Amino acid sequence: MRTWLAGVRPAEFDRLRSLSLAVHGAIVVFVALGWLMSSRLGLYLYLLLLPLLVMQWILNGGSSIVDNFENLNRCGRWSDSANRFEGALFKTVLARIGVPAGQGQITTILCLLMLTFWFAAFFRMVLIVVPPPA
Repeated sequence: MRTWLAGVRPAEFDRLRSLSLAVHGAIVVFVALGWLMSSRLGLYLYLLLLPLLVMQWILNGGSSIVDNFENLNRCGRWSDSANRFEGALFKTVLARIGVPAGQGQITTILCLLMLTFWFAAFFRMVLIVVPPPA
């Protein structure tokens, strides 16, 4: 067994958890690469959605609404303290690569990163020249 996996319990993945992980992956890709869109409308939507995503994440205590819907499907409650995956996506990924980080550190870094992406998208949208109507 590799040393970086020592002491880590294997995860139990069923279809719902796999779907939840896929949705989280899609959201991470959208946040990380959405500012690269070349469409003004796409960038405008990105500029609207990114702050909403950050607000729900902060107000939900570092947990995603995707986790909440998974909990609703599993146990009928919005939050489930027995679900070790709830709000632990980035903490788990960082722990697996050997970076110990607390939830506050993760939230701070990710919010600053998303603010950087937001500014990049804003200036990218502003710089797109719209041709005059014919």
